[in-house]
Amino acid sequence: MNKSLLAAAIAQEVRRAMHVLCAASIMIIPVYSLSEETTDEQGSAEESASQQLKTLRIQGTRLNRYQFDEANSATGFNIDVDELPRSVQVLPEQIIQDQNAETLEDVLQNVAAITRAHGFGGTESQVNIRGFTNSYLFVDGNPVSNRFNVDVATIERVEVILGPASVLHGQVSPGGLINIVTKKPQAERANNVQLDLDQYGQRKITADSTGSVTDSIQYRIIVAREDSDTFREVQTEDGKTSVTRETLTIAPSISFTPNLDNTITLSYLYSDQSLPIDRGNVAVADENGDISIADIPVERRLGSKYDNRDSTEHKIQLDFDHTFMSGWKNKLKTGYYQKEFEDYQARPYRGLSDSWTGGTGTVDLSDLATLGSFTSSMQGSSVQSNGLLVRTADSNLDVTESNLFVSNSLSGDYRIAGIQNTLYFGGNINQRKVDHSDGFALQDVSNIFGAGAYAPVFDVIDIYSNSNPAYSKADQTVVSENSAEYLEMGLSLQNLAKLTERMNLLTGLRYDRFEIDRNDTIYYQQQANGTFVKQEDPQKVKLSGSNDNFSGQAGLMYDLTKTVSVYGSWAESFTPNYPDVTAGQVTGDDNMDPEEATQYEVGIKSSLLNDKLRLGLSLYQLERYNVMTFENLEAKLNGKEETKGLELTSTMQFVPGLNVLASYTKIDSEIVDDNNDSVDREGNRPYGVPTDKLRLWGSYEFQNGRFKSLGFGLGMEYVSDRYGDDDNSFKLPAYTVFDMSSWYHIPFGKDDQLRVQAGVKNLTDETYYTANLGNAYRINVGNPRTFYVSASVDF
Repeated sequence: MNKSLLAAAIAQEVRRAMHVLCAASIMIIPVYSLSEETTDEQGSAEESASQQLKTLRIQGTRLNRYQFDEANSATGFNIDVDELPRSVQVLPEQIIQDQNAETLEDVLQNVAAITRAHGFGGTESQVNIRGFTNSYLFVDGNPVSNRFNVDVATIERVEVILGPASVLHGQVSPGGLINIVTKKPQAERANNVQLDLDQYGQRKITADSTGSVTDSIQYRIIVAREDSDTFREVQTEDGKTSVTRETLTIAPSISFTPNLDNTITLSYLYSDQSLPIDRGNVAVADENGDISIADIPVERRLGSKYDNRDSTEHKIQLDFDHTFMSGWKNKLKTGYYQKEFEDYQARPYRGLSDSWTGGTGTVDLSDLATLGSFTSSMQGSSVQSNGLLVRTADSNLDVTESNLFVSNSLSGDYRIAGIQNTLYFGGNINQRKVDHSDGFALQDVSNIFGAGAYAPVFDVIDIYSNSNPAYSKADQTVVSENSAEYLEMGLSLQNLAKLTERMNLLTGLRYDRFEIDRNDTIYYQQQANGTFVKQEDPQKVKLSGSNDNFSGQAGLMYDLTKTVSVYGSWAESFTPNYPDVTAGQVTGDDNMDPEEATQYEVGIKSSLLNDKLRLGLSLYQLERYNVMTFENLEAKLNGKEETKGLELTSTMQFVPGLNVLASYTKIDSEIVDDNNDSVDREGNRPYGVPTDKLRLWGSYEFQNGRFKSLGFGLGMEYVSDRYGDDDNSFKLPAYTVFDMSSWYHIPFGKDDQLRVQAGVKNLTDETYYTANLGNAYRINVGNPRTFYVSASVDF
C-alpha cells in the first residue's frame, strides 16, 4: 500500500477510535456509577455531610494561613504538591483577603513565574507565565477563555501549574495553567457581608451565604455589586470625566450528598459588567530618536469617555463525583459558558511629525491637501516630541462567545509487581463558538480614491494638553463579520508510581483532536494604503481544518531525606495556529504550522524546621516553536523562542501568627529564530518579559493577650525593566511597589465576628507601568498610592 494512503488510513482509524473512546469515557462510567449499589452506603446523610464538606467559619485566622498542600489540576486526583515532580503553587482565599486583592491578576502576582500582561486594556484576565502569554483559564477544571472576568469574591483558591500542562488539559499555553477553584456549598451555616471602599471612589459590597437545607442538601449564594470610580480621568474642553467600573455577580450553587460515595453539585454564575478599556500611556521619541514613556500625569487617560466594554456572562456547571467500593473515583463535569459583549474605543494609533500643521481634532481626509499632509506626517514607531497622537475609532460588535464542555475521568490506586500506583484516565470534549463583528468609524474619500473608497475617522490629541477638543462618539460601520466553531477532544492517561519509599515516577500521555469551521464575510476590504473599499459582493472567506497531536510528560522525584527531595521532569504542549479576520483584513495564511513547546525542569523541594520553613527551587528550559505574533494586524510566526529560568519559592511560619510568602524568578528569554527576512530580531528579548521579579508578603496576627486577633501585613514587589516591543527599541522601566495593611477581628454574639481592615497600596506613590501590548501605544499604568478600608461581618 502507498505510504501516504496508509498514513491517511491510520489517521482515520485514530480519529474514529477517538470519538468512540471519548463517548465511552464520558457516558459509560457515570451510568455504571449510578447503577452501583453497596451495603456501605447506609451511613446517615448527616454523617456524610459532616465528613464530606468542610466548615467555613474560623474565629480569627488559621496559623498557616498561606499554605495549601493539595491540588488536583496537575494530575486529576488530589495529591500533596510536594510529592509531584512538577512546579505547582496553590493560592488560598486568605491571601486575597489579607492583600485586599481586587482582581485575579492581583492574586497571581504571588506566583514567582507570573507577570502582568495588557489584558485588552484591563478588560480581560491575562498574564504571562514563564515568559509566555496565557490565553486560557480553567474554572473548576473546565475551560473558558481569558475574556472571562472572575470576581475574586467567588474564589476559594487558585491552582497554578508552571510549564506545559497539555497531558491533562489539552491545548493550553506552554507557560502554564491557571485553574480557579470556586467556593462550594458547606454543611455548616455561615453568612458574610463585606464592604470595600478606597480613596478614589471604590464602592463594592459582597454577600456570601451557605448552609444546609436538609441533611443531604447544601446551598451557597454569592452576590457582589460594584459601582466604583477610579483614579483615571478624561479631560477635554468639556471638562473632566472620571473612569468608572460597574459590575454585578450572582453565583448560586447547590450540592446533593445522599451518602459518603456520591456528591452532585449544580452551580450557576451570572455576571453583568461595564469595564473601561484603558490603553494606558504611550512612548515618545525625543529629538535624538530615543524612545521613553511619556511624562504625563498618571491620572490622564488618552482614550475617550466612551471607551468601554459592556458584557453579560452566564456559566452553568454540573459536577457528579462518585466513589466505588474499591476506592476508585469517577468525576463527571459538564457545563455551558456564554459571554456576550460590545465595546468601543478611541484607539491610540500613530504619532505625527512637526510637518503636521492641522492641529488637534478630527481630520477631514476628503480634502486632498489635508490627506497629503496627514499621511506624510504619520509616524508609526512612537509619538514624537511634539506630543501629537492620532486615534482611530473602532469596536467589537454583537460578540457572542460560548463553550459547551463535557469531561469524565476515573482515578484510583492499584498495585502491580509490588509497586503502588495511582492512575488517571479521562476524556473531554469542548465545543467553542464565536460570532463577532468588527466595527470601524469611516469617512467617505471617494472623491480622491474612487467610488466606494473610505478612510478611517482619525482625530488628533495633544498628550501634554489639559484641554483637548471635545469628543463625540463616532458612528460605527460593520466592516467584517465572522462565525467560527472549534471542536476540541482529548483522551488523557496519567500514572503516579511509588517505585520505592523514596522515589515517585509521574508519566502521562494525551491524544488531542482539534477541528475548526469558520466563515467570514468582508464588507469593506482594507487596502495597503489603509483605506477601505466597499465590496459590491461581500467577500466570503471559509476556513476548515483539523489537527491531531500526541503530548507527553514524565517526571521523577527522589527523597534525599525525609525533608528534602529532588526532581526532574519533561513536558510538552500543543496549540493550533489559525488566521483571523480583523478590520476587514485577513491576518494570516490558512496553512500556519501549529505552535509546539517542550520543557525540561529540575528542582528541589524541602520542608525544614518542623515544617516551619518550606523552600522550593526549580531550573527550567522552555522552548516554543511557531509563536504567533501580530504586526499591524498581520499574523507572523516566530520560528523559535526560548526561556531559561530559575524560580525560588518559600513559606515561613517561624512563630505562631507569623506567615511569610516569598518568591523570586530569574528569566532569560530570547527570540532564537524570528522566521522573518525583512527584520532581524534574533537574539532579542520578547516584549513584556522581565529578567527579574521578586515578591514578598508577610503578616503577623497576635494569638493571645489584649491584642489578640490584631494583624498586620507588609509586602513588596520588584519587577525589572522589560522591552516594549520585539525590536527592543524602548523599555518599560523597573519598579518596586510596597503595600501594607492591618486588620482586627472583633467577636460578638456566640460565634460571630467583625473584621475591620485598612491599608495602603503603593506606599511610596511610585509611578510605574505594569505591561504593554508590544508597541508604543498601549502601556498599562500602575495604580498610584491608594488608601482603602473594608469591613466584613461573619454571622
